[in-house]
Amino acid sequence: MKNSEYTYDYFLKAFEQAKQTATDLSESVNEEVFLRKPHEDKWCMGEILSHLVEAGNEYLPQIKKALDKPDNKLSKGKPPFTPNFVFRWFIGQVSPENRRKLPTVSAFEPVQGTKMNSLEVLSDFLKLQDQFIHILKKAKLEGLDLDRIKARNPIIKIVPMSLSACFRVQEAHQRRHFEKMRELKERFS
Repeated sequence: MKNSEYTYDYFLKAFEQAKQTATDLSESVNEEVFLRKPHEDKWCMGEILSHLVEAGNEYLPQIKKALDKPDNKLSKGKPPFTPNFVFRWFIGQVSPENRRKLPTVSAFEPVQGTKMNSLEVLSDFLKLQDQFIHILKKAKLEGLDLDRIKARNPIIKIVPMSLSACFRVQEAHQRRHFEKMRELKERFS
């Protein structure tokens, strides 16, 4: 028996919540606060949100490619879904519960705050969440096994990862950075 809370509905709720959280955080501050850095080498709220868009845009094509097969070639299964041990560890690293600073993969670097518009970066983030939601709704409708369908890992290309790991990494990573955005909002508002 699987010991996991990860279901289609868990992921759908998480990505819907991410849309709401990002909107609340972004729209509750003015442009100056949204783009204000706590230190020269630290990200502002806008750069954090841009980083989440860049990271998601690396995972999304891999997820789509994993699902771009004839229906009879996609594994069917039922939740709950449980990423393997290695990815459970990695998910823990990108979760808000881990307070250690992690290096940023170059492909996930944000657009510089001086070159962004708060409405555009929020719009890009919301569109990304909508794409994850669309994929998850389709997976639920078709009963796809998010553990057995593998995608190419956008960071370590030779290590495939399950779709459940892809979605869980995104969800945990977003929650981690939303905490930082909240801290910046409180600090500068």
